[in-house]
Parts: sequence; structure tokens; C-alpha cells
Amino acid sequence: MRARAIHVARPVLSPVMRYAAAGGIFFLVLFNVALISLDVASIPIRSGLALGLLAMLGFLRPEHFLDTIRRHWLVLALAGLLALLGTLVSLVNGADPAIVGRMLMEVHLQITVTLLLAAMLADLAGPRAAVLAICAAFAISAVVAAIQFIGLDAGWNLREILGRLQGHKLHEDSSFLNRRPMGLSYSPIHLATQACLGFAAYGAWRLRLGGNGGGAAGQIDPVIIISLAVMATVAFFTATRSPILGGAVFLAVYALRNGSAVTILSAAVLGVALVIAAPMILDAMQGAENRVFRVGDNSASGRLPLVTFGLMLFQDNPLGYGFDFISHEHWAPYWQELYRFEGAGEVREAELHNYLLNMLTTYGITLLIALPLVGRLLWRARHVAIVFVPYAVHALFHNTGPFWNDILFWFVVGAISAMRPALEGDRMASSPQRQVRPPRAFRPRRTA
Repeated sequence: MRARAIHVARPVLSPVMRYAAAGGIFFLVLFNVALISLDVASIPIRSGLALGLLAMLGFLRPEHFLDTIRRHWLVLALAGLLALLGTLVSLVNGADPAIVGRMLMEVHLQITVTLLLAAMLADLAGPRAAVLAICAAFAISAVVAAIQFIGLDAGWNLREILGRLQGHKLHEDSSFLNRRPMGLSYSPIHLATQACLGFAAYGAWRLRLGGNGGGAAGQIDPVIIISLAVMATVAFFTATRSPILGGAVFLAVYALRNGSAVTILSAAVLGVALVIAAPMILDAMQGAENRVFRVGDNSASGRLPLVTFGLMLFQDNPLGYGFDFISHEHWAPYWQELYRFEGAGEVREAELHNYLLNMLTTYGITLLIALPLVGRLLWRARHVAIVFVPYAVHALFHNTGPFWNDILFWFVVGAISAMRPALEGDRMASSPQRQVRPPRAFRPRRTA
């Protein structure tokens, strides 16, 4: 008799425990959104909370803890490898060992703790509750951003209170001074990043409901389109363009992947119309008040010199510069080649604003060693990778991304990991010869 495929079993918990796990995710995510810089003796409170909760869960549920490590060993191996490569590159460049140690704690160790904790809590709460908890935390910040957008002082007063608690110098923050909405988040860019992550988490959940691949050919999930519109609205509030561009790229890929012939043809016609109307649209954008509709400001025009600068830095030192590298402290030798660019002044004040260049200038060509692990992780995530398209496009224009200034990314990864058996369920069911056994941590013990 052929064995039937089964889904991975989950621990049987009382409703109170499930709600507590979901509440833990909500609290931790909201803390990382609104109080990211709050610390005691230079130790971030959010990191201490995460480490303490993980230690408690590991003590109470050791088999579950070990199983979570086994399920996520690829990410943990990548974190360890990047820590080793970054340390070697930093020391070769003469970095202060104290700075190297601090970066290992703040980046690689914190990612390890966060991923394991998020995955365990998502297992306990269930993927639906985990996703809703993450999105609810992001939504609170987005609602405050909407209040700020319409000009109510209450939203700005709340953000000012949170900023003072963390020692933020708001009188030097151009976004705060110019009333660029940021909600409860550290900055408008942080809130835009969180909107992309919220869409990724909820989009992955919708793909789970639709089965492997997000539904049959010719079916577009209207809820995914609505959630994409919500993400774009939050990006509009924060006056951030890249999530909207990422949303357009996602929409095109999603239509080609899941749309009918009529949908694809309609999208193509709309695309041609936009190309024809582009000159008039750009002229209108220049006079718009919201920077989302402008393409000639310093931020937009400065991207080309920043990318050119980053490539020059890598060309001069392919090995990389290490953890303590700050690009805008090295602009002077390159100024003669950059000053003719429009917006060239950005290289003297801003970081590279490109995730790939940030990683490349930090780790250099040693990143090639990590490519096999990255490739395997991307292959494992192929069923849900599409929902990260807006996040990926956004990261190409800002200093954020996996292993770079974004701890909240790992909460989403942890929540999605709890969905994995269901995401692959249809494919496994179509291969009855294959049997999937529950992980050791959740198998019932044999009784005499």
C-alpha cells in the first residue's frame, strides 16, 4: 500500500497559549517598530527581551528548539559564514576589534536569536495568527502616519514622545522637521520597509490559502491586489517611491504568472499607454507637492552618482572594506570623477542607498563563497519569493535588507516558515510515493 503524504504536525496547545504566542510576536514587532533605539547601558532592550524569551522557550521546549534549529540551519549557516567573512575582511582592513565584535553582536547574533524566536512563536501561535500579529503591529504605525499625513498634531506629538524616550535628536531630523510622515517608526523609510514586509507576510498567507503557486492559472487573488494597494498607500503617506515601483513590478510578474490571456493583454495595453504618456506624466510630477510624484529632487537625482561611487569603491578594493566602513567618509579621492553628475553632493553626505552595493563594499568578493547557500535558500523560498518583489526593489534604493539594518525581515521569515508544509502540500499530495514524517519534536511518544 502506498503511503499518503501528511502535513507536519504542530504542538497541541490551549487557546490561551496560542494567543500568548501571537501576543508575543505582536509585542516584539511593535517594540522593534516604535522603540528600536531604546537601550539600557548601550544594550538595546528589544535584543535583551528577544534573547530572554528564546532562552525561556528553549528551556521549556528543548525538542522544539532543536527542531527549529534543524529547519533553519541554512539561514543560521549563512549568518555564521557572513560573520566569519566580515570579520576576516574587517581585520585585513585594520578595523578596531571592538567594532567588529559589536557588529557581530548587533547583526549576526541578533538575526540568529530573532529568527529562532520568531519561528518558535509562529509554530506555537499558528501561521495565520503570526501573520496577523505582524501586520497589526505595522498597521498601528501606518495609522499614525495617516494621522500625521492629514496634518493632525496628535500623530507628531506621539512620535516626539517616543523619540525623546530613545534619545533621538528630532531637531536635527529633516523628516520630522519637514513633517514627512513616519508613524511610530524610526523614519519614513523604515515605515515604507515595514509596509513591504507586511505585504510579503500577508501575501505569503494568501498564497498558502491558494495552494502551491498561489492558485490555478487564470486566477488573480483580489485580496492580494487590495493588500498591494494598502502597501502603496502607506508608501504614499511616507513620500517613498520605491515600494510603489516595486508594487508595479510585482503586479506585472503576478499578472504574467497567474493571469488569463485577457488580463495579460490588458496589462500590456496599459503599459504601452503609460509609455506613450510618460512625458506628460513626468511634467506633471515635477510640479506635485508630494515627493512621490517628483523625479527631479536631490534624493532621486543622487542615486546615479551613489551607484557610480559604490562601483568605484568596489573596483578599488574588491576584497571589501569590512564592518566599520562608511562610504561618505571616502568621497574626496573620487570627487573629480563624480562632481559633474546631477546630485553628486549626495556622495558626501549619504550612504550608498543600495542593498547590493552595501553588501558588496562590506564583504567584497568573499560573498562568492556564500552564493551556494543563498541559491539554496532562494530555491527553498521559490513558492513565496514573488511576494518579496516590492521589498527587493525597495532595498535597491535604500540602506535596508537581509543582514543589513532590517531585523523585522526575520519575523516575517519566521512566520512564513510555519506555513511551509501547507505551501508544499499540493505538490507532496500529487506524489503519493513520498511520505513526510512529522519532526521529532512533535511526534507522539510511544507508550507501553
